[in-house]
Amino acid sequence: MENNFLECIVAYARVSTLKIKYFISGYNSDSGVNKKSFSQVSELSRLGLDIELILVSVEDAHYPSYDFLTTYRVDNVPKGDFFGWLKCSRKISKVFGETIESLGPDDILYTRYSIPFPLYYPSKYLKRFRTCKIVIEHQAKEIDEFKLNGKNLPYWSEYIFGKFFREQSDAIVGVTNEITQYEIARAGDPEKPHLTIGNGFAVQSVPVREAPHYTDNDLHLLCVASVSRWHGLDRLLQGLATYNGTPKVTLHIAGDGAELPHLQKLAGDLGISDRVVFRGFTTGKVLDALFDQCHIAVGSLGIHRIGLKEASVLKARDYCARGIPFIYGIPDPDFPADFPYIFHLPADESPIDIEQIRAFAKMVCADPDHPQKIRRYAEEHLDWSVKMKKLKDFLETLVGEGEDNNPPEPGMSPLAGKGLKVPVGTALSGAGQGVSVHHLQGCQENGDAGPGEKMPE
Repeated sequence: MENNFLECIVAYARVSTLKIKYFISGYNSDSGVNKKSFSQVSELSRLGLDIELILVSVEDAHYPSYDFLTTYRVDNVPKGDFFGWLKCSRKISKVFGETIESLGPDDILYTRYSIPFPLYYPSKYLKRFRTCKIVIEHQAKEIDEFKLNGKNLPYWSEYIFGKFFREQSDAIVGVTNEITQYEIARAGDPEKPHLTIGNGFAVQSVPVREAPHYTDNDLHLLCVASVSRWHGLDRLLQGLATYNGTPKVTLHIAGDGAELPHLQKLAGDLGISDRVVFRGFTTGKVLDALFDQCHIAVGSLGIHRIGLKEASVLKARDYCARGIPFIYGIPDPDFPADFPYIFHLPADESPIDIEQIRAFAKMVCADPDHPQKIRRYAEEHLDWSVKMKKLKDFLETLVGEGEDNNPPEPGMSPLAGKGLKVPVGTALSGAGQGVSVHHLQGCQENGDAGPGEKMPE
């Protein structure tokens, strides 16, 4: 019994040595990226990990008071100011390097993948200059996304340096199996430890909507996004332009984004400006009221444009947590094929068939309890409390502190013996398609995020 007690003490001491620093930069205070990071770190901390979030913010952003949060400030860069962007990259690199340098061999630096621009990455990022492990999280096939958005510098930086920076990481986390396998291939190392874990959501952070009564007179659709080409809203506008039936269908777009001017012009050209309401960036109780007004939400309808066949979009999880059915243009591994509150549309360039959306709305809205049923699914499958246990186990195993420390079999990856070689998500079986503050004087240009990232709440 004494031996068992001593073994427990030793095991506890070993686990408690792991320190994690989560580093992100370049996102405003209301971005979906920051909200996701806060939720991830908060849950990992609740699970007992010693974790700190290092956030380099743009200008005077205001964040919640978290014990785990340390922020640095940089100034915004005017669009096109290349030399200002270079100067800013060096400022971020300095914080990045100091963060890595503060970690030891039993520690982990966790970060979201960014533009692989050499000035942004400090020399401490390279394996020969550090002792800690570095884990990179990926949300997209980045080179395809940079190309679609016409971002020439990020595109060529990714083309030239992307493989090298992936090689220098110790492990990769992807939000879908497709993305994980792409990143492993890009790194050129099939034995690199990796994990697939879909995006989650802090379900209790939003209220369940009060669903409006569905009638044959009006149908209200809602898209909440920092609108990009991969949202595919042009397809929905094209569909609205050819629909002349009843009920009258109105699309509400709550958000800003680079694609917004194009959509505003397109609505005018198609003669449907009276049926498309551009509400701008919307949050808080105003956004809650908008959800209560609308019958169906609009998920991403153009992710195929950035070369993906599946996605794990943050906004879809927001919709589910709020209890609103939604349309989607791509399979999502966190939702089963027969999930009745998603209507899947073709992943192509065809206009959206509004008549199909009307039929879907009439069907799901016939059940007055549908918001509570959708919410319950989010609580059981999408909440960060469900997601982060898997990431915690992966990170502990990476530094040899997991419960299972048996050596891998010959020919397997370093983590394969611990069950971590083959990426696994958090989907149900058969899931697929369905219905203290520091200040830095410098400059920073807002960067666009990948799918599921830069979406206002």
